[in-house]
Amino acid sequence: MAPLASNKVICLVNGRVHRVSGGDYLENLDPSLQTVIKRDYPQAHDHSFICNEHQVKFRLEVLDTLFHLDLQKNFTVNDQLNEELTKANFEIQDVEEQLEAQETLGERAADKVTEFVGSWAFIITYTTILIVWMFLNVTSLLGVVWDKYPFILLNLFLSVTAAMQAPLIMMSQNRASDHDRLSAKNDFLVNVKSDKGIAALHEKLDHLMMDDQASSMQIQKIQTEMLGDIQILLNEVYQQNQDIRERLDDVEDQLDDFEETLDNIEENTDDDDENDVVEQKNSKS
Repeated sequence: MAPLASNKVICLVNGRVHRVSGGDYLENLDPSLQTVIKRDYPQAHDHSFICNEHQVKFRLEVLDTLFHLDLQKNFTVNDQLNEELTKANFEIQDVEEQLEAQETLGERAADKVTEFVGSWAFIITYTTILIVWMFLNVTSLLGVVWDKYPFILLNLFLSVTAAMQAPLIMMSQNRASDHDRLSAKNDFLVNVKSDKGIAALHEKLDHLMMDDQASSMQIQKIQTEMLGDIQILLNEVYQQNQDIRERLDDVEDQLDDFEETLDNIEENTDDDDENDVVEQKNSKS
């Protein structure tokens, strides 16, 4: 095999001869690209030459690998997010609806009594009854005194009323305590579910900001290198076309010269024939 010129090298992939400007050595390529090339060509070394055409091919393989890895990472993060949300899939209950479904007639009556006792209507009504009671018994306006001073019957009535109100109020307070307990439990479950969901979303955002951003930068770098290789290939094709055109022009010039030479030869031949004819006529005469 004839030795190569100083500006000629052999491509590792197809063994063809290329100009040094038509590619690059393996040691100068991106590490990810080197990994793909060495995977397909274990005999490759740092000084192996790869032409631009095959660099584009290997860069496309790297892009496919990066897209596949990003897709797998996104699926993994989505699975983790769904798993966390599934684990935190607590049953959020409507406290009011649950208590209303369980309450009895006595509990509803206790709530109504407590609601009335804790209002201004009860205070005004109760005060009015006391004043009228004492006024009628002191003035004998009706002609009958059924509870003389110091109003022992009235005190008995007040004591009985207070004794009946106490358990009713306690029943209502127990129901309020149950309501608060269920509400607190419900709020806790909601907070746990929200916390897990927010943590999973943070993890997904971190993945998008760190991994995806780095992958996007790597992909943009590879795409830029591919565009550069394609531009070099186009320039080489353009240069080859220019060389072919120059050679065709040279061939056309050589053909023109050859045709001109043929014309001159034909003219000289015609002149020689005419001279021979003239000499023959002269000799006969």
